[in-house]
Amino acid sequence: MTIDGMDILSTWGCVLLDDSFSSLFKYPDRTDVNFTNYAERDGITPDLRKCGFKPKSVSLNFLMKHSSESDFWAKYQAFFTDMAAAGYRTAVPGNGMTYRLRYDRTAGYRSPNLHNAGNNITVFTLNFIEDDHSIPLGGSPSGGIPITGYYGVNGIDFGAFGVHPDGEIGAMLHYPDVKEPFTDGQTIDLDTRRIKHKEITLPLWMVAASQSEFVNNCSAFFAQFAQPGKQSLYIREIGGTTYVYYTGCTSFSVFWGQKPGAKFSIRLTVPVVTWLDGTERILTVLFDPTYGALADENGRLLTLT
Repeated sequence: MTIDGMDILSTWGCVLLDDSFSSLFKYPDRTDVNFTNYAERDGITPDLRKCGFKPKSVSLNFLMKHSSESDFWAKYQAFFTDMAAAGYRTAVPGNGMTYRLRYDRTAGYRSPNLHNAGNNITVFTLNFIEDDHSIPLGGSPSGGIPITGYYGVNGIDFGAFGVHPDGEIGAMLHYPDVKEPFTDGQTIDLDTRRIKHKEITLPLWMVAASQSEFVNNCSAFFAQFAQPGKQSLYIREIGGTTYVYYTGCTSFSVFWGQKPGAKFSIRLTVPVVTWLDGTERILTVLFDPTYGALADENGRLLTLT
């Protein structure tokens, strides 16, 4: 790994521990979305003309090697002087991406045998802030897995990204809350039932045949959600497609290696629940459990109205 062009091992006697990659790969949360909530309509009407992201906290674990007390203090002072300097640090951790980070605080410190003679180790946990997310948007999925037909985003099966649901999402079938009935201040309208929008969390896992494939598919998957407007989401549990927008990533754990994988959860908002009777109807894309989205000879998706 390099920081500001300097190798962290030869400069400060440090190496980056693999558990840091979970924080680096975690998707940033979206900035708050403004919406209108009409009492006489189902769901909400969000303003999705732009898609911005909140600053993300990045936690990095550095293992520092030192041979004596004087060696420790020399490396310690040099390391923290450089990490906590004004401005941004340019970090290249070896996962094919570059991060622009600013120092926030030291969140942890472990040193089982600080000043013993010989080789000693100390682990520092440093928190940085990433103001502009570094996950490149765009690209197409590669490799993937043969398990398909569970979820799809914008007509692309999750399996193409190497992504699969991590267990069932029974919460999807929870009936949404009902809105307070419309009133003009004198009478209450109980003739029409209106339902609220729905927040859902998708627990997922991802696998890849190589580190480069993992980085590519991580970026390509996130790019489908990190764009203006509503995104179409096929969900096997409801037997069709609904529209959602991304709001955040609640967890991300990476298993970094030659064939990396991850477990993570993304949070989505369904502005109008479309799979219940009495609500707004949309086009439903036809999916086959084996072949995914179905299309005609001209490449147009087959839908039901």
